[in-house]
Amino acid sequence: MVTKRMNNNNNNNSTKLKQKVLMVLSVMTILLMLSGCLDYKAYELDGKTQAEPSDANLVKEIADVEKELASNDASAEKATETNKDDITGAVVAEEEKIEVKEVEVVIPELTETTTTETPKEEATKKTTETIKTEETAVVADTPVVPVVKETPVVKEAPVDESYLQVIKVKENAMVRLNLKVVDPDNDRVTYTFSKPLDNLGQWKTSYGDAGEYLVRILATDGKLTTEKKVKIDVERVNMPPTIVSLKDIIVREGQIVEVKPTVQDPNKDKVTVTISEPLSNGVFKTDHTSAGEYQITVKATDGELESQATFKLTVTDVNVLPVVSGIEETMTIKEGAKVKIKPVVTDLDNDQIQLTISEPVGNDGEWTTDYTNHGEYFITVVADDGKDKVSKRIRLVVQDVNMPPEIVDVSMALS
Repeated sequence: MVTKRMNNNNNNNSTKLKQKVLMVLSVMTILLMLSGCLDYKAYELDGKTQAEPSDANLVKEIADVEKELASNDASAEKATETNKDDITGAVVAEEEKIEVKEVEVVIPELTETTTTETPKEEATKKTTETIKTEETAVVADTPVVPVVKETPVVKEAPVDESYLQVIKVKENAMVRLNLKVVDPDNDRVTYTFSKPLDNLGQWKTSYGDAGEYLVRILATDGKLTTEKKVKIDVERVNMPPTIVSLKDIIVREGQIVEVKPTVQDPNKDKVTVTISEPLSNGVFKTDHTSAGEYQITVKATDGELESQATFKLTVTDVNVLPVVSGIEETMTIKEGAKVKIKPVVTDLDNDQIQLTISEPVGNDGEWTTDYTNHGEYFITVVADDGKDKVSKRIRLVVQDVNMPPEIVDVSMALS
């Protein structure tokens, strides 16, 4: 019973000692963590930290505690074995007291390590401080000058094209590459082509594509890739300009004709366009003399080749009536006088004019009256250009003139 009780005491003492040690270790761990948090000021700007002299002491203290704990465990085991040998005859009068030696661990005082900073370093440090929250980061009041990192420019080495295979084609021809590839492992090989070729290694050139093109061809079996470069030389093929179909034009005299031909050049060359008369400047303002048909020729040249197209311009006649002038509306003469009517006729179309004068004057425009012609006459003058007629009416008044009788002959009367 006594032995059992001693064992219990030993176990309890050992447990308490372990609890104290664990508690001390926990406290030291927490203090070490706090020390690490508080020592951020001891770090220099270049990221290096100053040595903490108290760390070595803390490690030494932990080692001493572990050593003391091991010593107490050994003493307890030795006492237990001795008590087992003396159980048969020995009576223990009182409980043997086991002194538990408490080890006092002195934790070094945490001190802040301050460093003297120059004004420039303080300004730099203040600029880089940020206030962090869970959702946002607020930059301190001091403006931060962004640091722009320059991306290094990698200059590609010029490609020596003297050894490249050259494939020559004409503009508007089809480029179709056929590859012959041998794989020693008989693996399936796939190919890729760079622009302007498509995935099949084909390219339909157009007029205006003249030039040299460097093409990369990649062949891969899924593990290894082989590259080959070839040069495609597209030779220029000059084509004449194309004139879009022109339609015939019909206008009336007095209208304005404007022509703007649409011309295209397959090679995208500069094109010069000329138009024949009367549309040499692209505009024709017709008048009363412009009636007729015109064959208009349009030419387009790129300096080497020329194209031409024609269309018909028809200007229909718009008749301008003849103008009759030089006559009076009313004429008055005396009997025995001669009437003369000589109208003046003009025609802007230069048409042939037929002039007629009604009786008693007649087409010659003259009439000699006698002493019996007194009275009022209306003379009509008509000008006919073959398309339209213009007429003028003249009022002719012939006044009576009384003449004395005239004895013409005297003879003897027969009885």
